[in-house]
Amino acid sequence: MKTIKLRLKRSLLALAGTTLLVLAATSTQAAAITEGADTGQTLGTAQTTAGSASIDTIRGSLLTTAGNDYADMFRIYLYAGSTFSATTTASSLDFNNFDTSLFLFDSSGKGLVANDDDPNVGPTSTLHDFAVAASGYYYLAIAGAGYTPVSAGGSIFGSLLGLDQVGPNGAGGSQALSGWQSISGEGDAYEIVMQSAFAGLPAADVPEPGSLMLLGLGAAALISRRNRRTLATGVAR
Repeated sequence: MKTIKLRLKRSLLALAGTTLLVLAATSTQAAAITEGADTGQTLGTAQTTAGSASIDTIRGSLLTTAGNDYADMFRIYLYAGSTFSATTTASSLDFNNFDTSLFLFDSSGKGLVANDDDPNVGPTSTLHDFAVAASGYYYLAIAGAGYTPVSAGGSIFGSLLGLDQVGPNGAGGSQALSGWQSISGEGDAYEIVMQSAFAGLPAADVPEPGSLMLLGLGAAALISRRNRRTLATGVAR
């Protein structure tokens, strides 16, 4: 009897230890992304990230005096059911000392939401409370005010002046990004602060922490049942 109890306790402890190790392996910490050599302005030239860590900040610079560096684009991963936000207002004085604009596109390059001036702070920008309908890759772009994305049909978001965030209500709003129009004299070092953004999809076949806990409880119950069965057999004999 005592021997059986001891074995059961050891089995449960081993299971708990394994579960904790798996949970630790799947946990992620927020990361800051820094612009590479010069992040592009299209889906094909956007900066991508590896792994599945959450991303809380993106830092880079727009050098409008050095060629056509009026916008930078980054690929991020968003989960269905989450609420995404991105802002250039919540940063230190070392960043965002210029008139920014923020744009969010889906995986095919179609515009979703944009903002030029945060109505509460401006001239910095904020995308707020964007409800993510489908899990997948999205593209976040920052540009100097006046430099706007276009599709084959024309401007994707139309005019942003004096407005809060807007949807793709421009003439080319139903089509995917094909380029940018106009120029901008706005640019400098920037920092985008985000919520609910990730580098990429977690590793395949790794269950969520809640599923792992249920798995652990189920395995514990199975071990307990087997040991009770063994005890009953021993007593019968």
